[in-house]
Amino acid sequence: MAEKRMLDEELEFARALAVEAAALALERARSVTPVEKANTSYVTDLDRDLEQLIRGRLKARFPNDQITGEEYAAEGGTGPRRWSIDPIDGTGNLVHGLPLWAVSIGLIDGGEPVLGVIAVPPLGELYWAVKGQGAFRDGERLVARDAETIHNQDNICVGTNAMRKLDLRTVPGRLRDLGSACCEQVFVAGNRLQACVFLGEATHDVAAGAVITSEAGCRYARLGGEAIDGATLVGRTPVPSPTFVAPPLRLAALVRDARPLPPRGDA
Repeated sequence: MAEKRMLDEELEFARALAVEAAALALERARSVTPVEKANTSYVTDLDRDLEQLIRGRLKARFPNDQITGEEYAAEGGTGPRRWSIDPIDGTGNLVHGLPLWAVSIGLIDGGEPVLGVIAVPPLGELYWAVKGQGAFRDGERLVARDAETIHNQDNICVGTNAMRKLDLRTVPGRLRDLGSACCEQVFVAGNRLQACVFLGEATHDVAAGAVITSEAGCRYARLGGEAIDGATLVGRTPVPSPTFVAPPLRLAALVRDARPLPPRGDA
């Protein structure tokens, strides 16, 4: 019971923190200043300020925990737990005014993702999950619907990096790329998407989403069919090969048929 009470306390804190960060992000979303990072992706003053805000709150409340995130080096305590922060997941969308971006706060304990909170400020939605306690959107329980086959109108989200490695002719459904791994994960949990595929995502991209999707009934597998768990998804980053997130039957259908992009001249 003590462990459950502790998780409840941290979930309440993380939800309130995500709501605070989301409100600030909405206030400033139209006046951000983007610059290119070394990998040519965007970072803005808002990304940095939000991460500092979230780090500061977590460090004060949980001084024994390590804190990691997208924009700054690891800090904090040396205990077995660490918080993984993505202050704005989908910065490119934010910069261009596309209303699909998220604030993500995940907790990893001994290598296992155990708590996730993701706010999608443009939609006014808050998602959360604790391992073993279900996944929720604004208090509504989320259960990912499953099916033995992929319908040709099912929304399958394939990230840009994965698109460049997969033979998309072997991936069924209506293919999408939303530009935000966090949005994609919670939308699979909430049945707006039926699956998503990642490649190259960092820990902060998947730590919170791994808890939410798994608690909604989703599972994970690499291209070729290797099943993995949430700890492996989070622990082996950047995600090393195209990795599928979906309810079990849909997942099996996807990995059964998906193939890598053939070498040039072999297509």
